[in-house]
Amino acid sequence: MAYATIQRGASKDGYFAVPEEGSSFFISLSQASQVGVYEGLKLSQVEFEELRTVVLGARCRVKAMDYLARREHGRKELELKLRQKDFPPQIIAEQLDRLESERLLDDYRFATQFVSSRQRKNPEGPQVLSMRLRQRGVDRSLAERAISAWFADEDAAQEAIERAAQRLLRRCNSDSMRLHAELRKKGFSSQAIHRFFEERGDLLL
Repeated sequence: MAYATIQRGASKDGYFAVPEEGSSFFISLSQASQVGVYEGLKLSQVEFEELRTVVLGARCRVKAMDYLARREHGRKELELKLRQKDFPPQIIAEQLDRLESERLLDDYRFATQFVSSRQRKNPEGPQVLSMRLRQRGVDRSLAERAISAWFADEDAAQEAIERAAQRLLRRCNSDSMRLHAELRKKGFSSQAIHRFFEERGDLLL
């Protein structure tokens, strides 16, 4: 007895693999021609699972590539987006592994671009940047490596704290102690803040 049957969709734009029990899945016309299925085809359980992996895997990859084409993503962030599209966890994991092996998905590259983008829009210190990356599922060592690489440019690091200070000055009313506290909240180290006050204390005048 067959485990599942291929049935034509009501809209005629594809097929459904329908098991005797459990959930069916859609197969577009283009996918059907690629995998060689047709209306009335009977499938064993093994054939059904293999077809499901191929069809949903291809669909999952297309969606992942669509997200990556817009901007870099971390693995965890991309996984959550694909889960929201109801792709099975195992298929998501297989496709993300494949994308990583092809270097199309890379947490370090994502971390590097995240830090660069964040510093352009709203400069922050290493501690806060590290927290933000870890919240996005980036491994601590990769996050710290990307942050260290950005802050290795002393001119860029100095510009970041100056821009952060300028954004905070109106709120702090030129109160140096309050500005110091706010910069600490932004994740800048006491050493970096002290150097900033020595070099650009004129901003408080």
